[in-house]
Amino acid sequence: MKDSARVKYYLDNKGFFAHCALIMLALASVYRIIGCWGMWNDRVEGIMMLVLPVFCCVLMALCVILLGRKGFFMSVIPVLLGVVFFVYSALSSYSTWVPIVLSVLLCLVTAVVYTATVFGWIRTKWLLPPLFALPFFYHVIMVDIPALSNPSVPITLADGMKEMSFLGIMLALFCVSMALKKRERASGKSEEPAPAPAPEKEPTPAPAPAPEAPAEPEKPAEAPVFSDEPYTPVLTLNPEPWQPEQTDTEEGRDA
Repeated sequence: MKDSARVKYYLDNKGFFAHCALIMLALASVYRIIGCWGMWNDRVEGIMMLVLPVFCCVLMALCVILLGRKGFFMSVIPVLLGVVFFVYSALSSYSTWVPIVLSVLLCLVTAVVYTATVFGWIRTKWLLPPLFALPFFYHVIMVDIPALSNPSVPITLADGMKEMSFLGIMLALFCVSMALKKRERASGKSEEPAPAPAPEKEPTPAPAPAPEAPAEPEKPAEAPVFSDEPYTPVLTLNPEPWQPEQTDTEEGRDA
């Protein structure tokens, strides 16, 4: 049996939504620095309201640029740190328990859903855009528009920059969720496909025999040559007469 497949997400850092996310993260960092500048007397307030959100924006931008194609699950780190920042911001901003509880629940749900999505445990990315769009529209409709329409309580520069930073972060995370793409990969052990049978080797043809050398034609027997001249026998005459050899006995006798 085959194991159930899970999803691996990646982000095209050259796409439109990735570029928009980087721009929003840069603007959110600048707005946060302007809005929280001077919070140096209270160290905890300065770290939680200035250093932590700026660090999260920079870290998220690095994940988009460097880890978009491979290892984008590391973006869970800035998101979880951002959840800590938003929980602290909700506890310090609201005076009633209802918005505090709703904000904390939304932050926790966002952390769980984002983590499960980028690690491939949730097989769709379409749960993320509403999680980031909902607080954006809530702040625009329920917070920003009433504040701008109330001339008796003017908005300070610091508060305006903090709100712009929050909206920029929400837009950046919305763009990140829209830029996510998935590719399937098997989780756990999967059955390896059976290896294809090796192709049958064709028999090697035997080498062609070398051509035989052509046999030399037999030479015809030479016919005897007969001369027309008459045959004359040749006699050899020895001018010296033949003398018998003398033996030792005869030599002694002669002596």
